[in-house]
Amino acid sequence: MPHRLPPLTSLRAFEAAGRHLSFTLAAAELRVTQAAISHQVKSLETHLGKALFLRQPRALELTLAGKALLPVVRSAFDEISHTVAELTDSKAGSAITVRLAPSFAAKWLSPRLEDFRRKHPRVDLSLRHSNEPADFARQAIDLAITYGKGDWPGVIADKLLSIDFFPVCAPSHMRGEHALTDVRNLRYHTLLHDADFQNWTDWLRLAGVTDIDPRRGTVMDDTNVLTQAAVNGLGIALGSTPFVADHLEAGRLVRPFASTLRSDFAYYVVCPKQNLQRSSVRAFKEWLMQQKDKVS
Repeated sequence: MPHRLPPLTSLRAFEAAGRHLSFTLAAAELRVTQAAISHQVKSLETHLGKALFLRQPRALELTLAGKALLPVVRSAFDEISHTVAELTDSKAGSAITVRLAPSFAAKWLSPRLEDFRRKHPRVDLSLRHSNEPADFARQAIDLAITYGKGDWPGVIADKLLSIDFFPVCAPSHMRGEHALTDVRNLRYHTLLHDADFQNWTDWLRLAGVTDIDPRRGTVMDDTNVLTQAAVNGLGIALGSTPFVADHLEAGRLVRPFASTLRSDFAYYVVCPKQNLQRSSVRAFKEWLMQQKDKVS
């Protein structure tokens, strides 16, 4: 006679709590109260007749029983997720939701999307634009293209695009009394910042400029807006090759100085491991990685 299995809700609560080692984080992920997680875990412990967690005042630890059970439960959920995802793929036309910054979408991804559509006509993309980091636990996102150092916990991150920074400006800034033929003349112009002051701080240090305050100027949190402000002559921006190459080629922007800042940050393709069990998500990620060395 088969053993009676514990309720699915208690197993789900245990898996989330065991993965995070936190009832609070598990509750946030599953969108229930912390008390509900505690109750479900206690119910599972009663069913098994064994404690699964050591409840310390400021920490949560798995017992030997908990350590034995957690990988089995996680594997079972992964198998269920994989099968359901494959069934959903074939039934719903393989639609996937992608989170990415609007500047990256406009300048890098959009020119390439026709190639993806031609190669994968059954995969429908829903692009959600935001500069905020993706939260896979709380948002319905299958995959993200995220700017950072690639050190996000709980996800697979593969570098897609490295970034460089160099000053760009409208051609008008190259003429007149304080023309940008001399790096010291930056003091007479407005610095345009993308989100914070760090890039200008690092570039000025690289260029050997010590008497210009990198914190002055205008801060904008969207690279598209920042670049357009530079095109309009509102100040000097730090541009990156993928986002300003067309403006430089057309003469809307010029590059007054040769010094280039190489950033530790880059754009990464990011998603939880289980999301790659869906064939449509795998196809989009593989296609993205194939674009790394191509010119749009």
